[in-house]
This record gives sequence, structure tokens and C-alpha cells, in this order.
Amino acid sequence: MKFVEEGARPYRTACGMYAKDGEYVPFASTFTCTGAVENYLCDLETKMQQTLKGVIIQANSSTDDWNVDKPRELWLDDYCA
Repeated sequence: MKFVEEGARPYRTACGMYAKDGEYVPFASTFTCTGAVENYLCDLETKMQQTLKGVIIQANSSTDDWNVDKPRELWLDDYCA
């Protein structure tokens, strides 16, 4: 997770997520960790799924332009793995 630095720790507002390999995917909007940990972790999981779903939809809509705008192997670099 990448948190917005709000001054004093602990940070409660997340603005994106990191993969194990270091790849970063920003959230469309920030996520604030508040309330019971059981609840906001489930909400965070949903936020992560919605973010990746949005990336997949965007990538899918740009597949019509393969080899027109750029080769497929370069197109892959435009989206998270």
C-alpha cells in the first residue's frame, strides 16, 4: 500500500497499491482506513478489485488498436500486470 503522508503517524489514507515485484497501481480515489479493522480490510479488498477491474476494462477497450497505434509488445507496458 502507498499511504498519503498526513504529518503524524499512523497514516490512514491510501492512494495506491504495490505488487510484490514493485509495480505500482494508483487508486482512482483515495481510501481511508477507519472503523473496525475487519470492516475496512474488506472494503480495501473491494477497492483493490474495483481498481484492477477498471484497468482491465480500459486495456480491453484499447485492444482494437493493436499494431495500429503501437505493437502489442509495447501496448503491454501501458497497463499493470
